[in-house]
Amino acid sequence: MAPKNLPLSVAAIVLGAAAFLACADEEASPGPEASAESVLATEAAGVPEPADNPANPSKVELGRLLFWDPILAGDRDIACGSCHDPARGYSDGRKVSIGTGGAAVPRNALTVLDAAWNGWTALTPAPAADAAPMFWDNRAQSLETQAAGPILAANEMRGKNHTEATIFPEVVERLRAIPGYVDRFDAAFPNRPSEEAGDRIAKETIVRAIAAFERTLVSRPSYERWLAGDESALSAAAQRGVADFRRSGCSACHSGPMLSDFALHRFQRGGEAIRTPSLRNVLRTAPYMHDGRAATIGDVLNIYRRVDRDADPAFEGLRVPGGRGGDASDLQAFLAAASDGTYDETIPTEVPSGLPVGGRIRAE
Repeated sequence: MAPKNLPLSVAAIVLGAAAFLACADEEASPGPEASAESVLATEAAGVPEPADNPANPSKVELGRLLFWDPILAGDRDIACGSCHDPARGYSDGRKVSIGTGGAAVPRNALTVLDAAWNGWTALTPAPAADAAPMFWDNRAQSLETQAAGPILAANEMRGKNHTEATIFPEVVERLRAIPGYVDRFDAAFPNRPSEEAGDRIAKETIVRAIAAFERTLVSRPSYERWLAGDESALSAAAQRGVADFRRSGCSACHSGPMLSDFALHRFQRGGEAIRTPSLRNVLRTAPYMHDGRAATIGDVLNIYRRVDRDADPAFEGLRVPGGRGGDASDLQAFLAAASDGTYDETIPTEVPSGLPVGGRIRAE
């Protein structure tokens, strides 16, 4: 299903994003003029959503509670919010995440901020909600599928005491035993057939509620307003940073409204293919890279100084911003402008299960 209720300025963003790629040797220019007041819809109704999962306030609030409730974990010790802390841009500040029982997960936690727009590049419109790529390897499409992934994964939330076949039936049984959740699922899914209390609680409705909540986690950084045509949205230093970023060849992968091509790239010949992460909110989500090896942006730049240029066609001709007359402070100003958006940081004070909000494992 196509995104609904999108403001007209989205077209300007797409054109401006294409200009981002096309003008690599020119001074930074955002593209066609557009109103800074209507860059992106931030309500759930303004982002791509599946036809079978339209948002409503009750569903969004239910999703928020489920996101923070460790009742979804096999051992009830971890929640979605354990690895996605609002104070850290909905990441967790760790090199790699910690799953149930304290086990290390072999990936750095990608932010869920703006994940509703995953797949929107400088050259393509936002994909249908059921086609949005998720995770470092793009192995899942849609926020609904993404929401189920950690619950099914043994080293994330499922644990050793349940199988993929048994974890959701167990979680459903737990939720049906809590009147507060029964009432909230009834309010969130009023059109779903129900013959007895708790019927509306199912794997399908659990992940749909979480996805509906995650679609409200949309930021509006200054960079995006500039991309839509508001030249005053970026400082002179940030605009110089954009220009140097383009000239360096970084925009071959990091471009468009999400500052990502959402393609898979290899850092060494024969190595694992990893998705280009979005640079939106990048200064909030350290450490960096899929394995968290880079503690700072400077560390990231050093990785690209040493990267095998023959490992991936995207690295041909790549240089590190700040060289050849560039200024690293200009790059920092640009990244700050991609990280200064506001978003919902609300954490519930309690969850219906009565368990600790966010579980016993929380972001450091």
